[in-house]
Amino acid sequence: MSRWKPHDNWHTDLAGLTVEQLRERRAFAARRAQDAAARGMGRNPKAARDWRTKLRAVEDELLRRGAEDA
Repeated sequence: MSRWKPHDNWHTDLAGLTVEQLRERRAFAARRAQDAAARGMGRNPKAARDWRTKLRAVEDELLRRGAEDA
């Protein structure tokens, strides 16, 4: 199974991830949100909004755990 396959279960499996995995997901979501909104990349506002929502979910989980760089 692909490392990023669980896009549909993004919110539900955050609690089971390690802090390092959450940081990886945060970086992944931030990159995808930026790419979806970038000029010349075929802007997709709906995808950018969806990735920002996923990014906020990861950041909220990091804050809930008290991670120092959230």
